[in-house]
Amino acid sequence: MIQAVKTYIYSAVFRYSIMDTINVTQARSDLFRIMDSVLDGKRITITSKKGNAILLSEEEWDGIIETLYVLSDPDTLPAVMEARAAPASEPERIDWRNMF
Repeated sequence: MIQAVKTYIYSAVFRYSIMDTINVTQARSDLFRIMDSVLDGKRITITSKKGNAILLSEEEWDGIIETLYVLSDPDTLPAVMEARAAPASEPERIDWRNMF
């Protein structure tokens, strides 16, 4: 089960990851361009002598937190995995003329 959780988190969170690496001096001098890149979907690794940091958009961060929250419920993961494994069904046709 733990491997299924790791696989799901990886596919849900990191599959669209585009990551560039720059040093902290470059980040400081070109912050506005870097922000534009992040808001366009890139993740930026900023390196320094003390360690590295990841810069990502608030929207992406919220998605990661939501994914972790959903997966923290032990009843949710089996339901998600079952839904992903189920074959897609044809959507129900609705006659909108008869709706009102």
